[in-house]
Amino acid sequence: MVVGSHPGIVSASIIADAPSLDVRPTEPSFVVDVWVEDVRPTRAPSVAVEVLGITIAGPEPALPPSILETTQVISYYGYPKVRGMGELGRHDPVAAAEQIKALAREYDELNGDRETVGALHLIVDVAQAKPTSDGLYIERLNLQAIAEYVEVAREHGLLLFLDLQIGWSDAFEDTQRLEWFLREPFVHLALDPEFATARYRATPGRVIGSLDADEVNKVQAYLAELVQDAGIPPKLLVLHQFQRRMLIEPERYADVAEVELTIDMDGFGAMGPKIGGYQRYALSDYAERSAFKLFYHWDEPVMTPQQIMDMDNPPDYIIYQ
Repeated sequence: MVVGSHPGIVSASIIADAPSLDVRPTEPSFVVDVWVEDVRPTRAPSVAVEVLGITIAGPEPALPPSILETTQVISYYGYPKVRGMGELGRHDPVAAAEQIKALAREYDELNGDRETVGALHLIVDVAQAKPTSDGLYIERLNLQAIAEYVEVAREHGLLLFLDLQIGWSDAFEDTQRLEWFLREPFVHLALDPEFATARYRATPGRVIGSLDADEVNKVQAYLAELVQDAGIPPKLLVLHQFQRRMLIEPERYADVAEVELTIDMDGFGAMGPKIGGYQRYALSDYAERSAFKLFYHWDEPVMTPQQIMDMDNPPDYIIYQ
């Protein structure tokens, strides 16, 4: 089991194909700088119309509103058929869809005028304890399997989050692989810095990984292009965090209208430390939207929907692992 720790808080994810792995993180003994191109977010050109042979540029068309303006999102997280990686893997896709819709209705009774929608949060790239054939420590869910979840989400009126654990790969390139899914208005993206360990030259799970601002901004710019090209609502970009160093220089995150940066407090344990982490990370200055993860088999105890909604600034996005 891969475990990352924060004082009073722990986050865990079981690496596929390594059920017996028992690794405790250590501080990296050295850091290898990884150069990432500084990419600034781009905007689609303004609309141009021709009047009497003269081209006049008008304002950019307004984006459709974000779903989080009016709606709270509730999801099941996990990997297909792997029970230890989260609640999603304990059910077939249709059963998971029906159950998360029922859970969303519980929140709908508590959150006042705000609506709710269920979601499936699918890990599509899973970090590995041993190097894969390409040396990137990542196993990728095949596109056909991802497409099945896309269609289930479509048929049941759900959102779908595609989650990348990154390993030694590149977050931007891995996002590009998912382009045709991300063109759907109900499909969003999540990045998990915990397992992004290339800069430390360490196996995922041996240290807690990280993403720097340039990597995040490059993904934001790419998502912004997709949003403008497809004319769809802003994408939610979820970044998991339970230690400060997992997100390097978040104060440099670009402000991209087409992307809503959503910070997920991704730690398990007692209620007090979890709420402390939520306030520290999910409600930070760099978080445009807030998310909170609950662990059915690790939290002490699992907070109830009422306890969640009684928090100061309840989360926009609630994830059940």
